[in-house]
Amino acid sequence: MKIDFHMELTDKNYTNIIKKNETPVFVDFYSPTCGPCQMLSKLIDERLEAYGEENNIKVVKCNITANPKLAEAFKVRSVPFTIVVMPDEKLKYPELGLKHETYYFELIDKLRR
Repeated sequence: MKIDFHMELTDKNYTNIIKKNETPVFVDFYSPTCGPCQMLSKLIDERLEAYGEENNIKVVKCNITANPKLAEAFKVRSVPFTIVVMPDEKLKYPELGLKHETYYFELIDKLRR
């Protein structure tokens, strides 16, 4: 399954990306004015999204400023905030703050099992 690079999760495409997905979805909630968010966004754009695609894991970003309903639905209080939405819509691995890049790659490895 091929994903679109730099996929943005929005209020409008939530159903297609989350509810209709048959694989785990890694979501990065961010704000464009947040320094740590920009660092994670760069990692996602440059390497993590492709790594997820190779392992059948969808990697998406969600701008909380542009999508306040999603931020509220996922109870995002601070960014960067990452979470994995499983195909049954259960939420796993919520993390607040920027982690070392190996954390994100190891998480994708864990999800593909």
